[in-house]
Amino acid sequence: MVRDSMDRTHFHFDRLLEEAVKTHGHLCPGQVLGVRMSMLGLREIGIEDPRGRDRKNLIVFVETDRCATDAIQSVTGCSLGRRTLKFMDYGKMAATFLNLRSGRAVRVVAKEDVRKKAEHLCVRAEGRYAAQCEAYKVMTNGELFAMRKVTPDVRPEDMPGRPIRRVRCILCGESVQDMREVYLNGETLCRPCASGGYCGERKSFLTPSVMQSSHSGMAIRSKIWLELGGKPVFGRGRKYLLLAIDAYGSINRAAREINISYRKAWSYIKAMEERVGIKLVERRAGGKNGGGAALTDGAREFLRKYESLEEGIGEIVDQRFREYFGESG
Repeated sequence: MVRDSMDRTHFHFDRLLEEAVKTHGHLCPGQVLGVRMSMLGLREIGIEDPRGRDRKNLIVFVETDRCATDAIQSVTGCSLGRRTLKFMDYGKMAATFLNLRSGRAVRVVAKEDVRKKAEHLCVRAEGRYAAQCEAYKVMTNGELFAMRKVTPDVRPEDMPGRPIRRVRCILCGESVQDMREVYLNGETLCRPCASGGYCGERKSFLTPSVMQSSHSGMAIRSKIWLELGGKPVFGRGRKYLLLAIDAYGSINRAAREINISYRKAWSYIKAMEERVGIKLVERRAGGKNGGGAALTDGAREFLRKYESLEEGIGEIVDQRFREYFGESG
């Protein structure tokens, strides 16, 4: 009875390894480790059919971009495109398996001495990698891995499903979704424009809403705001305050993102509501799920109109600048 159970488990492993090798392109120690790591992690969190009935209940965090990750993806069916595979660039042979339904999660990491143990265990194998492959197949989970229960922090914007919001970077004009934008001095930027990207481009932070350059190097900058009785009603800074509240569901967090105090943020909101004449932000009291804040439908409509006005004026300014200071300037 025991022997039959072991044989079926071994067959299961062999099948999973064969599929992983097809995905990766060749057999290597990382494939064996990745398959073993996945089988252990899935078992510990109660996932029996990761690519079938349990596929919506699983998220895996991988900490390396090396061979084992291909095996983990093959076994679990998780992927970046489905937002169920999360890449944490830590350079460690480790992965965390999370059961979304039960909340159970474990982090599995390969022990530091597994390579040496493998080479001593399979001394007759031809080459170090061959020895590791064969040893990793027969070593126990306890010899291969260290494991502990964890509680991953999965934010709403990191969950599978449609993007929560999409905004545009003021510098490059490209859209940023899934709340990956950065707020600096009240302006919305993508991360490459804010701090430099992998393509080697590093752009300085500029605040104007409109900026065009002529062949002579001259540039035009424009900024609009709304007033009532000589007092400011709405402008770009207050627009980004509302957008940050919408993004983070918190006045306090929004204030931090645009580098103002909570007190100033709240005073801006009250002043806007009084001068615009509509309720802009709904505050939620604390409780089981904590407090927070959300934009009203009136605020969203006001934002839409303001952004349309901003875009329209920007087009006019750009056109006039090109006419007066363009190629013939």
